[in-house]
Amino acid sequence: MDEEELKALDKLFDKKLTPIKEDLNEIKETVDVNNASLINLENTIGVYSDALDVERKRIDKHDGRLEVIEENLDLNP
Repeated sequence: MDEEELKALDKLFDKKLTPIKEDLNEIKETVDVNNASLINLENTIGVYSDALDVERKRIDKHDGRLEVIEENLDLNP
């Protein structure tokens, strides 16, 4: 294959791939727009997850204290 045939193939591929590239650009723009929303959701979920972990630790601490009180008072919950 010589250089002219390669250039002809390049033009053919470019002609055939242009519509596909345009479609991919539209998809990329849509994905880029959605990325900001997804990042915001991930951050919000992360904050709630952290708050839930803190709350679980607090509850576990209270459960431990209550167990001691229940044992000392011979209570059966």
